[in-house]
Amino acid sequence: MPGAAPLAWGAVAGLAGLVGITALYRALADGTMGIASPIAALIGAALPAVAGLLLGDRLAPSGVVGIGCGLLAIVAVAAPGDRGAAGRDVRRSLPLILVAGLGFAGFYLGIDQAVRAGGATWWPLLAARAATVVVSFVVVGRLRLGGRLSGSWRMLVATGLGDLMGNAFFVLANAQGALSAAVVLSSLYPVTTVLLARVVLGERLHLGQAIGVGLALLGVVLIALPGS
Repeated sequence: MPGAAPLAWGAVAGLAGLVGITALYRALADGTMGIASPIAALIGAALPAVAGLLLGDRLAPSGVVGIGCGLLAIVAVAAPGDRGAAGRDVRRSLPLILVAGLGFAGFYLGIDQAVRAGGATWWPLLAARAATVVVSFVVVGRLRLGGRLSGSWRMLVATGLGDLMGNAFFVLANAQGALSAAVVLSSLYPVTTVLLARVVLGERLHLGQAIGVGLALLGVVLIALPGS
């Protein structure tokens, strides 16, 4: 068992992530999926990346350029094709998007602090999940939420496992490398979403999204270079 500090930081990370994902789902429900997710990812990546560099992350110049490419990629993917309607959607959901980004940033920073405080790889993640489950049950009980869950249990379980595995791989990456690099690469999921929409749903990439995909690939290569 680790000390109290790693478990406390892990719990803080879990609660921050819970706030972030709740705000993001609410923003997505308002019909801003193609914009809310990338902007929240940008906020969630930029703050921990800057914090990592301030805390002493040592990166080669190519790694710094790669991080910049990753952040620019998220911005490019977030650029709406129809700026009129999309701009109105963003303004309406901006508070939720900001809360989502800050929540994701809090998760990354909390996990990093838990590891720095001496938490072994899996203990911070366990504390994060425990705090999330307990608070969720308390909130559901207090609000007396009723109704039946929509969707199939298989999809719900797959979603939960996917989220858990994503967090676990971030914990592993953060333990073996710089926080700034790990958090930027972990926040490139909007680019993957755009690519899947193109391949699976046949959606066309507008110019900004195509540029974003190219910047993301370049950023991954630069961060992966030896010495980065």
